[in-house]
Amino acid sequence: MKKVIIIPGLRDQIKLIELSTKSWSKYGIEPVIYSMNWQNSENFDLKLNNLIKFVDNLSKDELKISVIGCSAGASIALHLFIERQNIIDKAISVCGRLRRGNKTGFRSLQKRAKTSLAFAESVELLENKEKFLNEEQRKRILTIRPFLGDELVPSDTSQIKGAQNITVPILEHSLSIYISLSVFKKKIISFIQK
Repeated sequence: MKKVIIIPGLRDQIKLIELSTKSWSKYGIEPVIYSMNWQNSENFDLKLNNLIKFVDNLSKDELKISVIGCSAGASIALHLFIERQNIIDKAISVCGRLRRGNKTGFRSLQKRAKTSLAFAESVELLENKEKFLNEEQRKRILTIRPFLGDELVPSDTSQIKGAQNITVPILEHSLSIYISLSVFKKKIISFIQK
């Protein structure tokens, strides 16, 4: 069974992710949820290093694994993809903020990351690292966003040029994550398996 690490967002909705991915084993995929504990005082480097150690241990029995980042988890999932090319086969961002963007107020990175400086740092560092992704690496990234809009993550901050960027016919941030992982799971699963 192929392992897939799933990293939740700021609110760490582990139960929602478990419910959303309950049927994935029928498709030969074992979801492994990794909580970032975004609200604690650990800095980004410590969080990323702990995630890398976890993945290194998890991959001892596997040739390749994939990673899914939901919401705030998307940026660190892509950091993991970049840092562990030998282990991470595919990276998926579900309603994730992958760059700062130019929004002010409620949808700004500053406002969205006020409870987690590590999240803000993850997004800012990823924006710089993304420039160095080559064409082959970009083809191994899938981004998913709601077609009808996301009240928290502006669409211009959730896509990667050259990646497979898709939309799901829904609106709202949390609902879009749940629907993407459950109702539209075959899009994610087929991407992981190809």
